[in-house]
Amino acid sequence: MKRAYSLKGRKSYNSVFLKGRKKRGKGVIIFVIKRSIIEKPDNRSEFRDIKVGIAVSRKLGKANRRNWMKRRIRSVCNEFIDQMNDGLSIIIKPGQESLKMSYEELRSDIIGVLKNSGVINESG
Repeated sequence: MKRAYSLKGRKSYNSVFLKGRKKRGKGVIIFVIKRSIIEKPDNRSEFRDIKVGIAVSRKLGKANRRNWMKRRIRSVCNEFIDQMNDGLSIIIKPGQESLKMSYEELRSDIIGVLKNSGVINESG
């Protein structure tokens, strides 16, 4: 996933966690909030207005396990970034169940929750 699509900063994460809608899947929880468009930089016009963050708790294990999970989630997001609606900030938070899932199960779980929350259009 490109750096232009990543959610940055503690304030951004906290605002999505506190004000965003929460949807729960089998192995992941997704927080979604619609962002107000203040200004669009001209130099990044080729990128869409989507911010995705991944929040992995220490409860999931040591650093190598958490990084492994983040790589899997980033791979799924990278696959579907073109189908996501503009103007959204999204945080994906995996739970303990996601460690037991295969990649395909995790992928279908994330996509299902994204469709349920309105991030990805059903037709797309």
